[in-house]
Amino acid sequence: MKAWRALQAGRTTRRLLADAPVPDGWTRSAVNTQRRLALGRVRNESGLVHVRVGDFDVAGFSISSLAFLHNEIFVKLAYYFRARRPDPLIIDGGSNIGMSVLFFKALYPDARVLAFEPAAPAHRLLVANVEANRLADVEVHHAALGRENRVVPFYEDPDDPATFRMSTRRERIPGGETTVEQRRLSGLIDGDVDLLKLDVEGAEDDVLDELVESGAMARVDQLVVEYHHHLDPARDFLDVFLERLRAQGFRYQLAAREQIADRANREPAFQDVLVHAYRTRLAA
Repeated sequence: MKAWRALQAGRTTRRLLADAPVPDGWTRSAVNTQRRLALGRVRNESGLVHVRVGDFDVAGFSISSLAFLHNEIFVKLAYYFRARRPDPLIIDGGSNIGMSVLFFKALYPDARVLAFEPAAPAHRLLVANVEANRLADVEVHHAALGRENRVVPFYEDPDDPATFRMSTRRERIPGGETTVEQRRLSGLIDGDVDLLKLDVEGAEDDVLDELVESGAMARVDQLVVEYHHHLDPARDFLDVFLERLRAQGFRYQLAAREQIADRANREPAFQDVLVHAYRTRLAA
């Protein structure tokens, strides 16, 4: 069964990366990693799981969480973007264990990355992965992003550090309340930002509003945002989010999956919507 899953993983990876605008050797490396994960050929050390991703050694909490992250980021290329320079400035809001940071450094080795992760277990692993792979020009912050500089409640599952639902929003993961430092992103931007990536579990509206109100949004060229639509069924603000982007001079593309069964309910259903926003000057 494992051998069959590994074979299918390799085939699917090749299909998804066919004609993708990635560096030479990317597809071969991604196929090898997908096969290793499907076969369980990983290294276990100090309660963590390690797998080879290209030139990187990546530590994670479990095979399943590593497989999910690698598939979304290195195979489906969720955070791919075309930079206008070889050394882009990238802000990575919600870095988790650092798979996205490794992706950006694989795509643009000379990139400067500011990485933010509020969950303590994920932040520790993020730091470990950055240090183990000797990544230059990566600055890691143990902080959430939001409207104000202050300490805020943070919700996580103490029994499952691999969960991707940690959030400053109680709706995302009830229970497991702690606190974390929250930062205004505008005060940390010190140059033109080639990409702002946000996977901040419901705080994306606040982050965007703060950047717009401070004027810092004018320094951002592109965004890739995981928008958590109907996280709170009473909050139906995706249209407002997109209109704010448009008013700032951005065009956008959307990608989303829908559970067809939700249509029968005629009630707001949670949906992850991937938003790629780009200024019109990059569209040519």
